[in-house]
Amino acid sequence: MSESADFDPGVWRGHDFRSARAVYDAHVGRSYVDATAAGKKNADLIPSSITTQSPAPLAILCDVTGSMGEWPATIFSKLPYLELEGQEYLGKEMEICFAAVGDAYTDQYPIQVRPFAKGTDLKKQLKELVIEGHGGNQQTESYELSALYFARNVSMPNAISPILIFIGDEQPYDFVDKSQAKSLAYVDLQTRLSTDEIFEELKRKYSVYLIRKPYRLTGRNDISEEDVRIRKAWVKLLGEDHISDLPEAGRVVDVIFGILAKETGRVEYFEKELTERQKPDQIKTVMKSLASVHLLPPPSKSKKSGQSTLRNPGTGRKTQPLV
Repeated sequence: MSESADFDPGVWRGHDFRSARAVYDAHVGRSYVDATAAGKKNADLIPSSITTQSPAPLAILCDVTGSMGEWPATIFSKLPYLELEGQEYLGKEMEICFAAVGDAYTDQYPIQVRPFAKGTDLKKQLKELVIEGHGGNQQTESYELSALYFARNVSMPNAISPILIFIGDEQPYDFVDKSQAKSLAYVDLQTRLSTDEIFEELKRKYSVYLIRKPYRLTGRNDISEEDVRIRKAWVKLLGEDHISDLPEAGRVVDVIFGILAKETGRVEYFEKELTERQKPDQIKTVMKSLASVHLLPPPSKSKKSGQSTLRNPGTGRKTQPLV
């Protein structure tokens, strides 16, 4: 995004991060009560399928259980920056799908999916997600069920190399049973499906990443035994170079940009833009989080046609310091 006089925030003109955060915090505080009072069912929050004609779709699946705290609200408050700078990597036709992940064994709304959108419609779609804030307190949530939905029920006929990013702090269950698949993900299974199989299918359709909030830090901010176990489970599913460990919500949008930079071969631009915009301690947090992601070169094959995934649509100009 340009830092010069021709910079135009377009439909996001007048957006104020602090006010947006306050509005969304109020929504979070009442969304579950409002949804249950209105008699909303989980089926009301997850369409049987979604479609996008965008050549550059981005799906963001955020754990919204109690342990995730302020992370969903942080993303909401920075929506203009997420979209405008996201377009620097994926192009003006980028569309974003937001989804919420909960626990299919304990939550009333364990999977929620909103249609792909762009512009200020993103605010509407994100606010339709119910922040239940529960979860099962057993270090597992239903990421695998969400993965099954996105593997089977999302149509992207023009997508070149779609990207899917989980944001969460726990690990998936080991399998999806037939009843959950049918009632919650609209998928008919002959028998239960292992999480390994689901994620292999998902990775054939998307470039899949995880931004991982620590589950529990020790008194010295060392990684806990629970975190070792959770991270190991995700490394098995995605690989070391598709996991970003991030200790604070404030930098989650920066890390999303770092992932997009990896996918489009624009890591050098990303590092320059980040350095010009953020403080030294913030830069250190982001770059440490992305160390394993940026370790290897970007993928060379498209999910659709076998062509290069390097879209590189951006201008390479300096970024307007929005945050």
